[in-house]
Amino acid sequence: MGCATGTIKYSLFLFNALWAILGILVLIFGGLSWGGMPDEYAIGILVLGGIILIISLFGCCGAVRESPRMLWTYVSLLLVLLLLMVAFIILNPRDVFKKYAAQKVEDDWKQEQTKPGSMDLIQRTYACCGLNSPQDYLSINFYNQTVPSSCCKELNCVNPLNLYTDGCLKKVEEAFADEGSTTSYLEWGLLGFDVVILLLAVVLAIHYTNRQRRYNY
Repeated sequence: MGCATGTIKYSLFLFNALWAILGILVLIFGGLSWGGMPDEYAIGILVLGGIILIISLFGCCGAVRESPRMLWTYVSLLLVLLLLMVAFIILNPRDVFKKYAAQKVEDDWKQEQTKPGSMDLIQRTYACCGLNSPQDYLSINFYNQTVPSSCCKELNCVNPLNLYTDGCLKKVEEAFADEGSTTSYLEWGLLGFDVVILLLAVVLAIHYTNRQRRYNY
């Protein structure tokens, strides 16, 4: 069992190092997403990143110190994380993000009527123009029958071919539809990764628990 135990031990340590990196990336994503989604979801992402990071530290310490107590704590935390991930997949919050993003476009368009430039960030990000089409800008006297530079590639509207012809509402909805399939694969991949680590941790925890019992006897 010695060689096998060593393999599992260092595999678990390596997986948890990757898990820690994932936790840091989730924290960064949550921070960058602040203001781009409802605050409660951004907070939830930050909390999830923190949980992943803490769990990975328990796993690394438990494996290195060969501590059954820390490993069983780690297993318990992994089970909680597994349940949270399953709940996240079932609840499918992407629809919430999509509705929030669409509402943000509509709110910024309303603001554009009195504060020109409110749509610039959205138009540059999604390569779009206006709420439904560039024609929407005809109703805004400030632009005098033209469109803002953010409606064109490289902010250059001199060439008519540079004009984005799709409205931002449509482009945002398409972006979230395309992102949905990619995110699903990522979610199930992370779930499988969690299950593999959980199995390794259980095997290692059982081994060290049994070894500790033998020493006590």
